[in-house]
Amino acid sequence: MESIRVERHEGLVTITIDRPEKKNAIDAASWNALDRAFADLTLDPDARAVILTGAGGNFSAGADLSGNKTGIGLTGRPVQPIVSEMRVVGDIILRLARMPKPTLAVVDGVCVGVSMGLALACDLVLASDRARFSEIFAKRGLALDGGTSWLLPRRVGLGKAKELAYFADFVEAKEAESIGLVNKVVPAGELDAAAAEWGRRLAEGPTLALGLSKRLLDSSESVTLAQAFEDEARCQHITHSSQDMREGIKAYLERREPRFRGC
Repeated sequence: MESIRVERHEGLVTITIDRPEKKNAIDAASWNALDRAFADLTLDPDARAVILTGAGGNFSAGADLSGNKTGIGLTGRPVQPIVSEMRVVGDIILRLARMPKPTLAVVDGVCVGVSMGLALACDLVLASDRARFSEIFAKRGLALDGGTSWLLPRRVGLGKAKELAYFADFVEAKEAESIGLVNKVVPAGELDAAAAEWGRRLAEGPTLALGLSKRLLDSSESVTLAQAFEDEARCQHITHSSQDMREGIKAYLERREPRFRGC
């Protein structure tokens, strides 16, 4: 049985971590499948937006720590120093974070540990009212990983990030929304419909322009205002030659909704 499902519908690609019997804990096969999926979708012009979610009422319980007696490490290769293992995991999550198209994490149930890194590496996070989040590492005697040392403070601020990291408490959905950890919370019974709506809107958007805006926003804390203006000018120059820009202007003049093609 595959640990990851990839489904496509009109430009929207849904990646589902599919190990419900383990609360979608991520094992070596899952990491390798995610790596392949992220790499393929990055270069696939037909993939206009990506949803990342979990099967069976949970996003993911984090890394699969159930034990391995076969001499195979966390990412399916022969056991190596943990620093090397974590660099591989980091590269996989970085591939998701840098994907040049909009990404949406859809979270139901638990989202803990390294899986929080996967969720927060997405551009948007949509959660059900029964979603629960935890930077569980301190309760296992571990430091942060999954990119959450960088991603979390940018979502909730440094002070709150330290609180979540030090105490490793579970954060319920409504609190997660109030502190900015997630973008929106909906009733569990409405999560699929809300995810489909957001996913459709993202997939129907001007993919090139959204990807460039994503890069601008992601780099905003590391550039000066003057550099931001220059970067914006270059991005506008790129979009000015796109089919989507021409369609957007035409739709405006014709007083209708644009029909973007993503190029």
